[in-house]
Amino acid sequence: MDSEDILQETIAARKGSRNISYFAFTATPKAKTVELFGRKPEPDQPASAENKPQPFHVYSMRQAIEEGFILDVLKNYTSYKTAYQLAQKNPDQDYEVDSKKASAKKKWVRLHPHNISQKVEIIIEHFNAEVKSMLGGEAKAMVVTSGRLDAVRYKVAFEKYTKKQGYHDINAMVAFSGEVTDPDFLRPSFYRK
Repeated sequence: MDSEDILQETIAARKGSRNISYFAFTATPKAKTVELFGRKPEPDQPASAENKPQPFHVYSMRQAIEEGFILDVLKNYTSYKTAYQLAQKNPDQDYEVDSKKASAKKKWVRLHPHNISQKVEIIIEHFNAEVKSMLGGEAKAMVVTSGRLDAVRYKVAFEKYTKKQGYHDINAMVAFSGEVTDPDFLRPSFYRK
């Protein structure tokens, strides 16, 4: 039973009570969340794009950036490729590779534990040195991955690296819908160095 099923059962069990209020705070509400917690559509109107459940309030990312509660992710975004190129002695030098061979290995390389651990080290050390002290010491950073499996593997690598380095004030969180089955998770040596 997932969290939405539990929530549905709880709401159904307390449906008759008029003395209970339910609130949901989320940055990315799904339609079901808005349906459960939002303003109800007009009952005498047919369902349409205009007559559907609406959030009670929206605190937009733009407003949060303008008020200084979060930083503009796109303004401070650096891809790993760009960071790599900046670290090279000749960043303008291009190298040719066989595209067929490169695409065949792309996913394997992207999800390889060594590759992830190297990127995690760079990400955490950059965060520690350049970002963590921002916003009155409350700064956070976002790592965007190619998919949910990538996100899970990065979280595991973040936890492993911060524990190894003794960083008790840096934590990783991952959020997505549904479940992820990692075929390599069953092999304990997968995440070991």
